[in-house]
Amino acid sequence: MSNNGLLRNCLRAICLACLSAPLYAANVWFAKDMPISQMTDADIAIMSAAIEQTLDDADDGATQHWRNPETDAGGALTPLSTSEDGGMLCRQLEIANQAKGKSARSVFDYCRQADGSWKLRSGPSAADSKTQ
Repeated sequence: MSNNGLLRNCLRAICLACLSAPLYAANVWFAKDMPISQMTDADIAIMSAAIEQTLDDADDGATQHWRNPETDAGGALTPLSTSEDGGMLCRQLEIANQAKGKSARSVFDYCRQADGSWKLRSGPSAADSKTQ
């Protein structure tokens, strides 16, 4: 897989958008310095499962951690708030990840769909995202 293709797949996973929505090319520039650009497919799978479990089960303020012992990529997932929007359960989730010397923190809003899946309602803004 080309680096460009891997980057697109990584972005989809971080936003859980890979489950239901396409990646827009305009977002590619944003991710090139993010840890997700350094993650393997296994890292992405572990992180995605942790995001879903955190959205499903964690209380607001309760940080959940994920880590791939093979690559040492990992992160922290913290639900910040829970609300209702149009009859859907919505959660604001802080995602802090690190991989291969890169780290970032962003806040995303997700809403649970009728089928039980989570869909990205809004992504990070410049004020919500920090990279190192």
